Amino acid sequence: MKNTLLALCLLAPNLAFATGLTGQHAVYDLSLSKVRTHDLTGATGQMTFNVVDGCTGWASTQHMTLLIRNLDGSLSKSVTDYITWESKNGKTLTFTLRERDNGGKEQIDDAGTATHTGANDAGIIAYTTPADTTLTMPPGTLFPMAHTEALLAAARAGKKFISPILFDGTTADGPQATFVAIFGRHGPQPNRFPALRHISSADVDIAFYERKNDDENPDFRTQMRYFDDGVATKLVLDFGDFVMTGKLVSLTIPPSSCAAGK
Repeated sequence: MKNTLLALCLLAPNLAFATGLTGQHAVYDLSLSKVRTHDLTGATGQMTFNVVDGCTGWASTQHMTLLIRNLDGSLSKSVTDYITWESKNGKTLTFTLRERDNGGKEQIDDAGTATHTGANDAGIIAYTTPADTTLTMPPGTLFPMAHTEALLAAARAGKKFISPILFDGTTADGPQATFVAIFGRHGPQPNRFPALRHISSADVDIAFYERKNDDENPDFRTQMRYFDDGVATKLVLDFGDFVMTGKLVSLTIPPSSCAAGK
């Protein structure tokens, strides 16, 4: 879940992931929690995240609206739509990322298909936008849902950190390095959302880095409490110049007709 990920213990490419992820419709209210620049004085927003279990793959959509109040009192609005389909065998990801500004002008437009074609999950990314752009994926690259499964499996195994390579289609620069710190695991606890009351969770911090440079500062960073079904609460979205917190305000877990085929 980002907009724009150190190779200490890269996951084995054939790691058998857990199969506890579920479809969901989650809505988060976003509020400003920290500012590191003098250029903005306020921010608010909302994000919706939908996952549909398509039996052979996961279909996900993320819609985020941010409204930023600038130092001169003017308002800047950005609307981001991120759409993916990821096969459950981890071989294929189709992705679309579009971001529009105040006037509806497109600022970011990335789309394409990534496929694991080589040994140890190496592969290629064929962008349709930007047109005629093809990049490679190194061995061990994970797609978004597999990345989520990997960090949840690591938390269940008692690991403190993992650092898998991720490709999620949120940048035209190809795969990113990630460093996932796991701060603790929680058993089932009381929760305002009944669907989460009987599910264990883990607190995680995920930093995303460009693989082509040695900058120790991540491009993006997020923290959350991740439940074993893939639902996230207590979001923190660090965009660099400012930090937003996300409060889960609505959650629906749709029934799945694919349980037997997972």
